[in-house]
Amino acid sequence: MALLFFIFYILRMNRKITLSAILFALLAVFSLSACTDEAAEAEMNRLKGENAVLQGQVDSLQKNLDSLTAYGDSVKKSLEKLDMHP
Repeated sequence: MALLFFIFYILRMNRKITLSAILFALLAVFSLSACTDEAAEAEMNRLKGENAVLQGQVDSLQKNLDSLTAYGDSVKKSLEKLDMHP
């Protein structure tokens, strides 16, 4: 957007704002925004991939926690049967 204002400023100084100059400025702005959109999309895809890896790690940790909790409950019941648990 700053580029657009700069181009209009230069052209106004020369007092030669033509339709082609306006179209060129608009094309420049849309080209820059397209690059920004592509970069943002690439970053979003990278973050989605990273999120998937982290979600897999969380799921694995949750599975381990559930397994250990079940084991702890089993040990607690065994100790209660032996009357060794307060």
